[in-house]
Amino acid sequence: MDTTAQQPADRTADRRRLQSVGVQDLALALAATVPDVFYFGNPAFPGTPWAEHAQVLALACVQAVALALRRRRPMAVFLVVWAVTAGACLLTLADALSFTPFFGLLLALYTVADTCRRPAAFTALGLGLAATGLKTYYLVDLVPATDRTSMLLSALAFYVLVTASAWGLARWVRAGRIAAERDRRALTEARRAVVRERTRIARELHDIVANAVAVMVMRAETARSTTPAEQTATVEAFGHIEEVGRSAMAELRRMLRVLRSPDAPLEDIGRHGLADLQPMLEDGRRTGIRIDLNVLGTPLPVDDSVDRTAYRLVQEAVTNITKHAGPGSHAAVRITWSDALHIEVVDDGAGRTLAVRRDLSNGHGLIGLAERIAVFGGELTAGPHRSGFRVTATLPLSPTAAAGAPAPASPSPPAPVGTDGALRRRGGG
Repeated sequence: MDTTAQQPADRTADRRRLQSVGVQDLALALAATVPDVFYFGNPAFPGTPWAEHAQVLALACVQAVALALRRRRPMAVFLVVWAVTAGACLLTLADALSFTPFFGLLLALYTVADTCRRPAAFTALGLGLAATGLKTYYLVDLVPATDRTSMLLSALAFYVLVTASAWGLARWVRAGRIAAERDRRALTEARRAVVRERTRIARELHDIVANAVAVMVMRAETARSTTPAEQTATVEAFGHIEEVGRSAMAELRRMLRVLRSPDAPLEDIGRHGLADLQPMLEDGRRTGIRIDLNVLGTPLPVDDSVDRTAYRLVQEAVTNITKHAGPGSHAAVRITWSDALHIEVVDDGAGRTLAVRRDLSNGHGLIGLAERIAVFGGELTAGPHRSGFRVTATLPLSPTAAAGAPAPASPSPPAPVGTDGALRRRGGG
């Protein structure tokens, strides 16, 4: 990207933006000053001396110029406009002219209340009410003594209410803007925290998991190459370990790239679905487990997230069978397509379980699946079944089908069985 060409373009855009804001401020200043002159003055009144016209015009010009600069120096502009208003009212009371402006003072007061801190805002409000008092005194002095009470109440009700309302509206707008800015800063900080956490997780995955898998792959490759060719089963076992390890390394690399780059497309993560069950089940069969796959009904299109969750469910259940039931066991995977997607994975628990396999579980596999399935409004149950174990799940065919149903804030795992609990005994992961 050519930064030298970008900088002049940015400066030009900023200049145009400032010019646009300046034009808007000037238009608003005139929109407040012109009505002040014609509504609170008498420029068209017959017999008005030219000197008075000149004084009113001079005061109006000072007010208009000041209001055009109100964004730059709000309090200074307010003081100038207040001086114009108070001076015009005093001159009017002294019969030197007839001009009691009000709209310009409201605009300047609004700007101070909207942009300045509380002390300056309250100071401006007090000065504004003082100028309002001069206007009220002028109006009361115009009417006969019998009508002065009603005029006083009417003038106070109008000018004080309008002045206070303009000030209160500006403070309310300012509070909303500050709250929105606070929320934006909090959101930005939260996003930065997420990025930092993603980077930390990626670093931990690389330093611990990726390095450990890489070592296992290299050891398996070395063992396969040094094992005599006549030991076919051993060579095939090491080859399978190497193949699975390389596949895990490929998925780890994709996951690390996504974790380190939040803008990376989600396609970088392996998108396995129900169509990819056979290779995964074949890996389970190589460990000595007989696995049958039965699909009932006509497969229907589902959302990618539901498809991936269904795949992970079967993968987790088969992994648990491999670790807990062991070689020689028989498992059945049943997928039923109807008004919802029903998945059942059950084993007979007849395999040769090794005590060392307990170290392969972290106890969070099925709990994590229950949380993922609950997001779509589905249900997961897991527990002992006869001599083995059974995992069943129901998923809506579309996540929108469950949008109306409130998902539990924290999905509850199935009820514990025995002393350790079903999920703990087949925790997976």
